[in-house]
Amino acid sequence: MTRARVAGHLGALGGVLLAVAGLVQVVSGRDIPEWTGNKLAPVPLGVLTVVLAAVALLAAHRAWRPHDPRGVRALVALGLAGPGLLCLSTVGVLAWPPALLLTAAGVLAVAGSWRATAGAVTANRYRILLGALGCCQFLMAAAAAPLPTAAAVTGGAALLLAAALPRPGRATLVGLVAVGVVPLAVIGWAAVVPLVVAAVAIPIAVLRARGDRPHDGDLGAVRSMAASEPGS
Repeated sequence: MTRARVAGHLGALGGVLLAVAGLVQVVSGRDIPEWTGNKLAPVPLGVLTVVLAAVALLAAHRAWRPHDPRGVRALVALGLAGPGLLCLSTVGVLAWPPALLLTAAGVLAVAGSWRATAGAVTANRYRILLGALGCCQFLMAAAAAPLPTAAAVTGGAALLLAAALPRPGRATLVGLVAVGVVPLAVIGWAAVVPLVVAAVAIPIAVLRARGDRPHDGDLGAVRSMAASEPGS
């Protein structure tokens, strides 16, 4: 069995277990706090977990394609490992098994193409940074009251969309980043961290708006690295 197939199988199993964990959080989170992280808002966090599980399942389905470009494989790896690691903070102990499976699947998804993956990451650095800030918003929802949780989840989704769109217009990018950081910064200003995320996200969005393409020399280096990697 190829690495791609193993990654797909592990990712599918991890995604299903993560969805189950999210449903348990929704239905019984308040009854078994020692297993679900003793969250203040178990229902929205459970729903968020199910959504992230869906992302992982989509990535697991894509992981079966071993001949995708290296940049796509890197996104698949992020789509596998990211939800598992994020949900360690949304459903507590219940996320441990799926997090292990999804992280292993993510590593296998890019195994054998580390240099080309690093080149793809460098070429898309601003998109990745925006996505990381979106994940930070999700993490801030983990132990928050319902209103900040809703703002954090909405903001995280907006920043992830701003990162995922290949060539968003400036107005679209500004709107998504505003939705991504302003509501939570206003609601949770006393916590400082939402303000810091906003202060970091804005200049990154400006750089993203200028274009995320590497210079010609960098692009050539990336292509050289990709050509030198053995097939998956």
